[in-house]
Amino acid sequence: MKSCLLLKTLLIITVALSMYDSSVAQDQWQILETESQSQERHENAFVKSGENFYLLGGRGSRPTDIYNPSTHTWMEGAPAPIEISHFQAVSYEGLIYVMGGLTGNWPSETPLSHIYIYDPLIDKWFLGPEIPSHRQRGAAGVAVYNDKIYLVCGIVNGHTSGWVPWLDEFDPATNSWRELPDAPRSRDHFQAAVVGDKLIAAGGRKSGYDGQGFEATIAETDVYDFLTGTWSTLPSPEGDIPTQRAGTAAIGTGSEAIVIGGESGSQTVSHNEVEALDPETGIWRSLPALNTGRHGTQVIYSEGNLYIEAGSGDRGGGPELSSLEKFTLSEEESSENEPIVAGTLELSGESHDFGPVRPHTTKTATFELDNSGGNQGILLSYMIVTGSEEFVVDFPYTLPYVIGSDKTVSFDVHFTPNSNQSAETSLLIKVADRGDRQPKEIQLSGN
Repeated sequence: MKSCLLLKTLLIITVALSMYDSSVAQDQWQILETESQSQERHENAFVKSGENFYLLGGRGSRPTDIYNPSTHTWMEGAPAPIEISHFQAVSYEGLIYVMGGLTGNWPSETPLSHIYIYDPLIDKWFLGPEIPSHRQRGAAGVAVYNDKIYLVCGIVNGHTSGWVPWLDEFDPATNSWRELPDAPRSRDHFQAAVVGDKLIAAGGRKSGYDGQGFEATIAETDVYDFLTGTWSTLPSPEGDIPTQRAGTAAIGTGSEAIVIGGESGSQTVSHNEVEALDPETGIWRSLPALNTGRHGTQVIYSEGNLYIEAGSGDRGGGPELSSLEKFTLSEEESSENEPIVAGTLELSGESHDFGPVRPHTTKTATFELDNSGGNQGILLSYMIVTGSEEFVVDFPYTLPYVIGSDKTVSFDVHFTPNSNQSAETSLLIKVADRGDRQPKEIQLSGN
């Protein structure tokens, strides 16, 4: 009897210990073993689009590394068309948008003049709309809220000067920019996070301020309320970020903004701290630290898990990392892993006859372009009329332009004949691709 009781007791203790060990493991960051390796880099972006993770840009010329979390494998993709660093990429409509970054060499890098768009389905980069010249800056925060992309704060002159508190809204549906109220303070080398109806700006610094490289970090946490269109600053010191640092990664996870890693003047090794803010209470809490401190990269939130990859292991420019870490926030099932499906561009009509029109008067026809059958935006590269100046395209938005999934856009063609003689031409509409698809074509005629 005693021996049986002893065996049962040992079994219970063994099971309890195994459960305890399992729970401890789930409360720590795990370094993931992968079947292949990504390229080491820092000052890069790391973003999820569809089912895969994308490691983009960084100092120098780097390929796009693509991670499949189901097979734990990396695949090499196309490099960005120019060097892009110090940026926070976002995924929207199955495309990856890059803005608010820098290009060129330290310490006087140049802000990106345009949005760059990466298409994950065809592994190709495209030049997107221009950023207004007077609002261009890098090392800025970028976030998506209600189908619009927000660009906040940043620095104009690389790592030297030109700190700005700007907040801009980009509407992909109209290719338009809107200037919103300035943040309470300037900051750069940080990332923005959206939690509910609030945008969180925490961490960062004023690079080069008063000659400081790493020391001019910012303690205060600024919050923009999308519903009221106003900024506020959390009460200090309880609302201040617990560990002041820049070069952080940040993301909203539903109820909290999580700030990870970074660099500062207080230590040579990159920070491994992970801190979470509840913007409703204004209270920060600490989460388990990274296995490897890092700065100059981005974090992904996917199906209850945080993933972080690459970055620099020390403040400044190295050593560059390629390790991938994962932390489980929630075991709840989610449907975030929806694959990207390309849409089909449909055009209302293949030809149009304007009929007889008196010389030097104008007749207008309206056409529609429709993106249907998928969940990815379609990027229009150009629309041109060949062979006749009597036909003019009037598209309502600047090109290149993305037609959202299940969206329709209308445009006009004006016919103004110079004489009574018949006129014919073709309207060509080109979709951004690998150069393997012919443009959509409308045959136009009149008189």
